[in-house]
Order: sequence, then structure tokens, then C-alpha cells
Amino acid sequence: MNEVSVTVFEPIKPFIAILARTNQVMTGQFEKWIGLNMNSLKAYVDLGLAQAKVALKVTNPHSLHEFSDSQFAVVNFVGHRMLDDGQALAEWGAECLTETHRLARENTLRLLFKY
Repeated sequence: MNEVSVTVFEPIKPFIAILARTNQVMTGQFEKWIGLNMNSLKAYVDLGLAQAKVALKVTNPHSLHEFSDSQFAVVNFVGHRMLDDGQALAEWGAECLTETHRLARENTLRLLFKY
């Protein structure tokens, strides 16, 4: 009985190996994407909390003026951070595409030549 089940699954072993490799690559890319998003989220939440703390310290017109002046630096920082996040996401997308093409080529060769 055991020999029969082994011979039945023998033809699909290459497909299982291909699915396992594909799963590993996709999981790795998903982890990188989650890491990028979590880093961005942390930066924006930290910035928001810092801004809330500074806003709570506004008690008179002078401190309001200083707060409004500091907002220019904050907007500048957020703009640069958004550009950096966009660049990191674009690089991740290009890496993901390259990895997907490499994996497709490798899987096709494995299926064609069964090595």
C-alpha cells in the first residue's frame, strides 16, 4: 500500500518543489513589504505624538508663534519622508519583479528539463 502511494505522488514532486520555492520567495517579499510599512507607520506615529506634545505646550501667543514656525520644518520632514518611502517602495517593487522573473525562469527550466 505504501509503495502505491509513493508511485502515485512521484509525478507531482517537481510541482510540489516549485510551489515550495515560490512560497518561500513570496513569503520573503511579503515580509520585506510589511517591514517597509511598519517602519513608515512608526515614523509617522512618532511624529504625530511629538506634534501633539508640542501642541499641548502652546499656552500664549508667543508659544503659538514658535509652534507655527516649527510646523514648516515638520512639513519639510514629512515631505522628504514620503519621498523616501515612495523610493523604498519602488525599489521593493523592482526587486520583487526581478525575483519573480528569476523564479519563473528557474521553474520553467526545472519543468522542461526535470532537473
